[in-house]
Amino acid sequence: MNTILGKDENKIREDVFTANLILFWLKANYTLTDKRVTGHTPNTFLGLIPIGQAQVAQPLKTISSVISSTKFHFIRLLFGLILFIIGLSIIGNSFIAGIILSILGLVWILNCYTATFVITNNAGQSTGYEISILEKSKVQDFVNEINKVITEL
Repeated sequence: MNTILGKDENKIREDVFTANLILFWLKANYTLTDKRVTGHTPNTFLGLIPIGQAQVAQPLKTISSVISSTKFHFIRLLFGLILFIIGLSIIGNSFIAGIILSILGLVWILNCYTATFVITNNAGQSTGYEISILEKSKVQDFVNEINKVITEL
C-alpha cells in the first residue's frame, strides 16, 4: 500500500491482511503513523464478488480505543448450510445450479468466523473491520501497536 504521508508524519507500521479465506488475493492494507491510522478492507457481495472497499483514515487524537476480537456470524453459517444442502440436493436435476449453490454455501460457511478490529472514536462511535480468522494474531499485534502509540500521545 502506498500511503501518502503528511508533513512531519512518520510511518510506524504497515500490515497487509487476508480479508477473506476464499478470495485470498483480496488484501486489507492498514498503516499506522505517528498521527493517524489509515487503510482499507475490500468489500464483497455474497462473500464472493468484490465490489469496492471500506476505507479508514482516523487521526490518533480522535481515537479513544482500539480492540480486536473474533466474531462468529451465525446467520452466515445458517445460510451457508442451507445453500450447501440445497445445492447438493439439486445437483441431479441441474448440475451447474447445484454446484454454484454448493460453492456459495461453502464460501459463507468458511467465512462465518472472522477476526475483527474495532476503532472507537472520542464520541463513542465504533467502526469494525473484518479480517480472515487466519490473521487473528497479526490483527492483535497491529491493535497492540496502535494502543501503544495512543498511550504515548
